[in-house]
Amino acid sequence: MSSEIADKLSEQTRGLVSRFEGRVARFAGRGDLLGLLRPLDREAADDFARSYFGVGEHLAIGIDGSRDFDERLQMMLFYANATGYSCSFYVGEEMTFDLARATRGLRLSASAAIPLWAEDFSDVLPDLPEVELELEYSMQRIPNSFMTLAELYLGIKATEKAKIVFMDRPLSGTYSTLARDARLLMKRGSTGLSRLPGQENRDTMMDLTLAINIGAPLLALPSRRRFATHRAIRELIRGELSRADLAARLSLDERQLSGVVKSLKRLDDKHAGGLLEDVDGGTIKLREGVKDYWNHSVALAESYAQRVYERGEPSLNLGGDEWLTILDVNTISLIMLQRLCQLSLQRKVVLVGIAKDTTATDISRAVLPFAESKGMVRLGSPAPGLNNDRAFLSVLSGMNREFQIPWRTAGYDSAFSTIFAPRGGEGRFMPARKVVSREELFVRGYFQSRSLGSSGKIRSQVFLFDRTFDPASDAGSLSSLEIEESSGPTTITPYYESDQLSPSSNLILRILSLTDNPEVYEAFGHNQLLYLADKAVKSEIRLMRSSLRGVADLRLGAIAKREQVYGIMTPYRDQRSEAEASRMREASRS
Repeated sequence: MSSEIADKLSEQTRGLVSRFEGRVARFAGRGDLLGLLRPLDREAADDFARSYFGVGEHLAIGIDGSRDFDERLQMMLFYANATGYSCSFYVGEEMTFDLARATRGLRLSASAAIPLWAEDFSDVLPDLPEVELELEYSMQRIPNSFMTLAELYLGIKATEKAKIVFMDRPLSGTYSTLARDARLLMKRGSTGLSRLPGQENRDTMMDLTLAINIGAPLLALPSRRRFATHRAIRELIRGELSRADLAARLSLDERQLSGVVKSLKRLDDKHAGGLLEDVDGGTIKLREGVKDYWNHSVALAESYAQRVYERGEPSLNLGGDEWLTILDVNTISLIMLQRLCQLSLQRKVVLVGIAKDTTATDISRAVLPFAESKGMVRLGSPAPGLNNDRAFLSVLSGMNREFQIPWRTAGYDSAFSTIFAPRGGEGRFMPARKVVSREELFVRGYFQSRSLGSSGKIRSQVFLFDRTFDPASDAGSLSSLEIEESSGPTTITPYYESDQLSPSSNLILRILSLTDNPEVYEAFGHNQLLYLADKAVKSEIRLMRSSLRGVADLRLGAIAKREQVYGIMTPYRDQRSEAEASRMREASRS
């Protein structure tokens, strides 16, 4: 029976391998697909570095985090930490990085331990599932949230000294995850964050609503239908406007303007008249304190991060049975991420997010069809059927070795991750879900930075990187695209790098090509600073877990013995495992 199954498996495997070989072969000689890629222009990158950073010595920092959790007598112990490794780099005729002297910044470290009784999960995790596997996944959201917050908090601190900040996470993917939870919080209509110090005389929910939907002042905000109301608020923050002036700034007709005014009134009613001072007269005017929404939201977020990582105060408990939820924490992180992007633009810091593993399908699903529809890529034959971006680009690189490393893909808007081109759609584009995400926030791309051997036969992995969209330099690469959203046709303006080289993305490829470590497998073609930070945080989290588990056992063991509750509260499987382990120890001694 087993040999028969093995024979069938072998036959099916041969069929799959044959199909894969056929797909790979279709990548050979595809100069048309190479139109997606951009080689490194070293001279242009070094020239841009001199103008952007200035000649001299500067600092680069890589930030990574880790997390874990443990169960002790119905109490969950969650651990999260983050740290940064830094090195100097010099900008002159060429850029050079002193990776050999990379050091861990003692002040660039954040950690938190969060104890939580299982009975309190429902207060912290909204919509807590009852299925065990789903419950474990939900529990992981707690340390994930505090790891994310720790990394972003350190990222903001790093911009005070560094000119390059590497984050071991995709900025765009982090933003979309945090924005989803922030929107869920807004739907709930209340937040425990309003009980934190400094919120006594503020409408915290209104501040957060504006911070989530409008964002940091320097970040671009589209004026299309979904964002028209909040774009109107951004315009009104600069001063009161007549209806005609507001319509002109947003390119709205009378019907569209009426819809925006109605939305403003609804938002004003929702916040007890705290938004609008005048809307029924000839002008539209906001109340005086509305313009401070961003500063107050940032102050709230930074105060909470300091509460957790510097003062060691309770992370979730507000006192008694009052709790913050993970939605609250992730909303704080969303503000911190936008603050980090804002500071990177203000302080001229190159902020780079890197993802090692991704299952994204942006290239085949949206980017390549868009580039073809705009004439930026001219396909000689249909694209091979590999949907995964990393697999697509890795095989394309491997089968066309005349294209030299390092390379990157043309930069594209993160909004393409929520778009797809239906097969046979003849240039039609649809939202992957009901709507397309906000464009002009992040620019994404893939890169391959290293090869070994005289013919470049051994090539490094393909990784995703992204950066903040910069309105000052990226606006020239915006293209219009008609999308059929659930509410009807709309026009978006996503970024796609044209034939004119992007100085920012070219500089980032130059930086990435100089900051890997070909002598260490895990850092080959990746990033040495992030590799070192990753090793440090994982080692630290193991020490935290061992140390804090001992503290918890000491406290809980005394209670269990005194109150005789261990046998009742300990899960049956844990009791069985301990009993079996005890019998095995006894058997080994005899």
